[in-house]
This record gives sequence, C-alpha cells and structure tokens, in this order.
Amino acid sequence: MKMSIGKNIKAMRRKCGFTQEELAERLAVTPQAVSKWENDNGLPDITQLVPLAQIFGISTDSLLGAESASFGEAHTHAAENHVRLLLDTSQSDAEKYLAIYTYLRSESEREPTNYTLMRMTIEAAAEISRYADFEGFLNDRAELRDEIFADCERKNACIARYCEEQANIEKSDYAAAWICIHTKQFDKAQALIGRLPSLESSCLREQMTEKLVFFRDGFAQEKPVIAENLRKLLRATAKEFFSSFENYVWSADPAESIAMSRNMLAVLDSYRAFSGLEPDVLAGERRIRSLLPKCFAAQGDAAEAGNALCRLAECTAKSAEYGLYADADAAKSDARAAVEAAIQLTDMPAEIKATAGYHNAMEIIDKI
Repeated sequence: MKMSIGKNIKAMRRKCGFTQEELAERLAVTPQAVSKWENDNGLPDITQLVPLAQIFGISTDSLLGAESASFGEAHTHAAENHVRLLLDTSQSDAEKYLAIYTYLRSESEREPTNYTLMRMTIEAAAEISRYADFEGFLNDRAELRDEIFADCERKNACIARYCEEQANIEKSDYAAAWICIHTKQFDKAQALIGRLPSLESSCLREQMTEKLVFFRDGFAQEKPVIAENLRKLLRATAKEFFSSFENYVWSADPAESIAMSRNMLAVLDSYRAFSGLEPDVLAGERRIRSLLPKCFAAQGDAAEAGNALCRLAECTAKSAEYGLYADADAAKSDARAAVEAAIQLTDMPAEIKATAGYHNAMEIIDKI
C-alpha cells in the first residue's frame, strides 16, 4: 500500500533519529508544521521537498512515494536475485562480497526503512570481515575497510532501535557480532551476543505455538506444526554443527576432527527417521563433508580425501533428486564448484585429483 507524503516524512524522520523539533529546526519551520505533515493535516511547501529529501538521504520521488512500486518486498526480491548473480561471478569470494556489500548499501540507501536490505548489507560486511581477518583482505584499503564496518555499526543500531521484526533484529545482531569478533572488538561482540536468543531458554515461540494450535484447533492441526518445529530444530542443529566443526578443522588434530564429524553426521542421520526432512539432512551433511577432504589431506591420505569428495558429490546428486535446483545443469555446476572448493582447502590438490574417489565423484556429477 502506497504511503502518504506525511507518513513517508514520519518514517524517514524516525529512521534518521530526529525528533519533530530537530527536523523543524533543520528546515526552519515550526514543530507544529512537521506534526501537521505527519498527520496528513497539511503538506510541506514545494520549496521544502528538496531539503527534506537531502536531510533523509533519499530522492524527492521516494519522498513523494513515486518509487514505491519498486520498493518493499519487490525491492528486496530484486536485490536478492541480483546478489545471486554477483555470487556467480569469477571474482574471488572476498571481492564478491565486497561487490555485494557495495550494491546492497546503495539499494538500502534508496529505501532507508527497508530493514531487510539493511540487514543483508550487514551480513555481506560480516563475510568481508572474515576475509579481512584471515586473509588480510582490504589491508591495502584500510580506510574503505574501516568505513564499511563503521557503516554497519550504524545500521545495526538503527535496526535495533526502529525495526519491529524480531528476526531481522536477531540476524543483524548475529552478523554485527561476527564483524566485532573479526575486528577484535570483543567487548562489543559480547554485548551483541548477549542480545541473541539462547538454547538455555525453554520458553520458545515454537513450543508455545504448537500448544496453542493443539488447544485451539486440535491434534490434527498440531501435527504439521510439530513437523515444522522438527525441521527448524534440524536446521539449527546443522548450523551449530558446521560452525563448531569448522573450528575443529582449522584448530584440532585431524584425527580428532574426523571423529567429531562422524558423531555429527550420525546425529544428522537420525533425523531421517522423520518423514520430509531428507533435503535438510542432506544440506547439513554436505556442509560437514565439504571440509572432510582437508582433514584427510592433513593426514597425508589422498585416497581417503578423494573418497570424501565422492560422498560430497553424492549429497548434491541426492539433493537434485528432491528438486532443490532449478535444473540438472545448475546442480552439476554447484557440485563441481563444491568439489573444487573442497580440494583447494587442501595442500595436495594434484594428488587428490589422481585418486579413484575423485574420478568417481566426477562420474556421479556427470550423471546428475
């Protein structure tokens, strides 16, 4: 639904953190005039439109609502599609995320109250922070790097203050915490982490929603809610497993990492007892299996690393059977990219590519 000029002014003012008095002072009008505009009891003089747009950092068309058709969910979906295109370029991963951040920042500034775009911008910067920490990315452009992270700190504060969607707030805090960790601002990271939900809480939204549906609508209506809650639990488990396993791979003894992977894969496999969860199990397995070739290579076992690639390819092939890709070509491309990325994490790519396991993986991919 298209917002009035008054509602746009009110939304922009709040987003920028101005009181009516502060905005009035910048425009050399009375606070009462601003109040009238926001309540649709009057319109700003035409000479005020450009100053208002400049103060809010938007175009006059946006202020007047002329661009509203391309905003909101449509704007978000268009941005998500463009991000997918940027991820499919031939640049390094670090440069891809820099391009994504630059694009999303521009789109977010076109629609300052789209908190989903704002949160996506922070998430892209969190990826940049990882490469900055581990690979020295942007060390030669330190001013740009620092400005990116400062921009995201401002955006995170804005989301925390004005966004009404809890999921966006939590995802923003999560990404911002990663930025603080990678930039060694550990006190700030701890403060952000403290705002995130905890596994210790037994007062979960999903649990109470399930009970509400049972008492209100009966068990037949509760069953699909139970199934969806199991799916959410599986996804949360898989995400935590991969995060922990990644640290094992980079920090622990390879044998210990391999043992941990087997335990994690066994837990994920147990979810197959519930119908409908196979695609999510495969997604979780694939992430863990993508790091196993590095573990075996660290032991000098190229053959077993090749076998791990074969199992990684099988995960993608099975995922394709569940319609998780647009077509077979997309599945093949993704599988080859995953295998190549797994090999590049090792110190023995040539030896691994000479193994039977690697060639079996390629055959599996070709048959998708």
